[in-house]
Amino acid sequence: MLKKSIDVFPALIKLAPPGSLSDYTTLQTTGDVPQGTRRVDRSRAVVINNVLVIAQDSPEGPTVVFKEAIEGMTQEGKTTHVLTVSGKIIAISKDDNCGCGSRLRGWNPMGSAIVTSSEDPDA
Repeated sequence: MLKKSIDVFPALIKLAPPGSLSDYTTLQTTGDVPQGTRRVDRSRAVVINNVLVIAQDSPEGPTVVFKEAIEGMTQEGKTTHVLTVSGKIIAISKDDNCGCGSRLRGWNPMGSAIVTSSEDPDA
């Protein structure tokens, strides 16, 4: 059974390198960041079965730009903090932009793992 913990779209995301902060919950999506931090805009972040998947819209459609198992995750206000198994630190918050026109809104991050039927009353 697939379990979705978070699904943020449109998302503002900051990814910091391993060891750049002593506490992964201090990274924010705005403001000062450690050296080597990358910002990902116009994206969607989903945690499924303790795996963080980050996708961006591209000319070819939604493209996964980051995927890694997580070791820890906390929610503080409107920001979700994630620590991956390799030590990467990620901060995720909802972007105030609408994400209008993005194909990420209709993207199914669970892929073909979920099959629905119009004849199934619970679908």
